[in-house]
Amino acid sequence: MASSSVMNISGSSASDIELNMSFDASSFEESINDNVQNIQPYRFEPDVSNSDGLDESDTSNGNIDEDENRLENTNWCMCGSCVVMPTARECICCQESDRVNSKRESFNPDTPCITQHPGFSSVCLDVYVLETAYYQYRSQYGELRASNEERNRYTAYRQFVRWCWGYLGKTVRVPLPSCAVAKIRETFVTEHHRGFQDVD
Repeated sequence: MASSSVMNISGSSASDIELNMSFDASSFEESINDNVQNIQPYRFEPDVSNSDGLDESDTSNGNIDEDENRLENTNWCMCGSCVVMPTARECICCQESDRVNSKRESFNPDTPCITQHPGFSSVCLDVYVLETAYYQYRSQYGELRASNEERNRYTAYRQFVRWCWGYLGKTVRVPLPSCAVAKIRETFVTEHHRGFQDVD
């Protein structure tokens, strides 16, 4: 069959071939313009729901960033375990974050602080759990050059985020409640604390 097709083309005159290869450019351009006008960005992307993404109170800077009075006292603390932090954004109670508060209430609504939830000690303060979590971190991101206490503290913060928020993504960060940070720092004592840092 291929040879007969070749024969038909070779047997055709040059003007027949030109006719078969010509097309109307204006109709082609019109169809492209119609397609360009129908483009809808993010058309096939899933919508974010509150169960998949972050809660508004967890991502918005809101009054927490702007309220410099939080730096002078712990009147904003509702759980009784918070301490004054170096920035207003870090002066947040576990009961102010929807995700952390939900985790706290999942055990017992009468538990005043996330640090009193039995999961907190297991997930964030147990050195064997932190060691195992660090091995996972190291396999993904490489060795963390720090003392054991610094490494445990860093891993404990990551564990707390994973426990309350699940997976956030590489460039998404949330300030942790003051009470949780204070308990982790009290358990894994180091000279230097960096505090909350946004992604550059």
